[in-house]
Amino acid sequence: MEVLQLQLASKNNLVNQYIENNKSSLFHYNFRSDEDLFARYDELMNREFPRRKLAIHIKKYMKKFAQSREIDKSLERLEQPDSVVVIGGQQAGLLTGPLYTIHKIISIINYARQKEAVLGKPIVPIFWIAGEDHDIFEVNHVYKLNEGLLSKTTFHQKDNKQKRMVSKVSLNKQQLKKWYRDVIASFGETPFTKDVLDFLDAQVQDQMTYTDFFAKIITALFKDYGLLLVDSAHPELRKIEQPYFKWMIDHGEVITDLLLEQQHTLHLKGYKNMIESDKDSFQLFYEQNDERILLRYNRDIERVVADGVTFAKSDLLRILEQSPEKFSNNVVTRPLMQEFLFPTLAFIAGPGEISYWAELKNIFELAEIKIPIIVPRMNITYLERNVEAYVKEFQLKLEDVLKNGVAKEKELFVESLKEKTIEDTVAIARKEILQQYKRVYEKFLQFDKGMLPIIEKNAKYITNQLDYLLNKADELVKQKNHHVLSKYDRIELALLPFGGLQERCWNIFYFLNKYGLLFINRVQELPLTCNGNHFVIKM
Repeated sequence: MEVLQLQLASKNNLVNQYIENNKSSLFHYNFRSDEDLFARYDELMNREFPRRKLAIHIKKYMKKFAQSREIDKSLERLEQPDSVVVIGGQQAGLLTGPLYTIHKIISIINYARQKEAVLGKPIVPIFWIAGEDHDIFEVNHVYKLNEGLLSKTTFHQKDNKQKRMVSKVSLNKQQLKKWYRDVIASFGETPFTKDVLDFLDAQVQDQMTYTDFFAKIITALFKDYGLLLVDSAHPELRKIEQPYFKWMIDHGEVITDLLLEQQHTLHLKGYKNMIESDKDSFQLFYEQNDERILLRYNRDIERVVADGVTFAKSDLLRILEQSPEKFSNNVVTRPLMQEFLFPTLAFIAGPGEISYWAELKNIFELAEIKIPIIVPRMNITYLERNVEAYVKEFQLKLEDVLKNGVAKEKELFVESLKEKTIEDTVAIARKEILQQYKRVYEKFLQFDKGMLPIIEKNAKYITNQLDYLLNKADELVKQKNHHVLSKYDRIELALLPFGGLQERCWNIFYFLNKYGLLFINRVQELPLTCNGNHFVIKM
């Protein structure tokens, strides 16, 4: 494997400016500064965290997954009073979801290892699974290959509760096996296919949720790197979070005010807001009838509303005391909860996350804590040999392909093959025919105006036939050069599918099936850093 580094601008201006210039006025720390690394560490050492409770909980939670000495070591280090963590998270996608989830985990592990060498203190890598998320349509599919094209394949399973947390949605074992076998089969038979299917079969249990399946795969793939997992929807975690939910209930409407205030400030600076909220949001979810309901705050009566049921804050606090599992965070309060729980040195963020953390600064200051170091996750594209060969054959710049695709170059190639004499001949014929019809039109204008629509229709029919002949000629050109045009299609399919980067559509199991289960280990050995650049890994 060979690594290239490219600078690809994001479509988000705030993200671009943060990575290029580190707009630290929107945050508290500079992700490029070792001085800020030490400053953040000192800040964390002056705060209290439920370390032992977390270590006990995570150990118990991860007991049903793959085990390793490295995981045990991370649990021990988490309890040490001088340790800190590097954290990031994502939804529990089937087969781990898009590649960027894997890239986020690689970023967490690499950043923790690299900064531990700088800081000289134990740093624990942690992945936060958004098991409380109830949008099943974000996690129930992957893209497979279908006749040389990527197509979305969804795992269909009935669930009567539309807003049930994914950590509570069970998977049918037989249906799941049939579904992922079809996905792997679409990638083609290789010497590693049996190993991949055996690996997946080993992760499947009779009673298992989306989050369980995700966590089992991730732990099995990364157990040698000491990665710890947290399911944000776990009832036992809720008990540890109880005092922090109390603070959020006490300050619910103020949190919203500060969010909207910061969003207004960012809007005036020309930045687009990422978090959708209005003045009545209470920024917490409440579980009611096994569905997740967003709490809202009626300022006129000073009551919290959940799907028509109203509560005083004191009512919510009593429920919290008895049943903390009924509460969950949204996109605004989840980062805050992470920071209350863990001594977070750095948060590994995707482009969208960088933007929404910028909207939270005032809220963190209300809690008298600072936003952790926000580190852009690694963006990675895997460049297979045949695709690289096509890029070189057409003398394309890889950076241009990753930015714009190859549609323009493909169109120019087709144009270069067209027989210009045919187009010229048809153009002359069209001109002559229209001139003749003009004479006929003028004659019938004097003779019988009722014939004019028929003449116009007839002229249009004849010229349409000329267009048909031209299109047939184009089709013949494309058929004769299909082997070349298919190379352009392969480049776009591999590197910029549907106009987006590879990591947004492709799944890690395509690469595991083609290159073996040690593929991730090989990637981990490469010199990758979270520096804001785009890495291209040549296979």
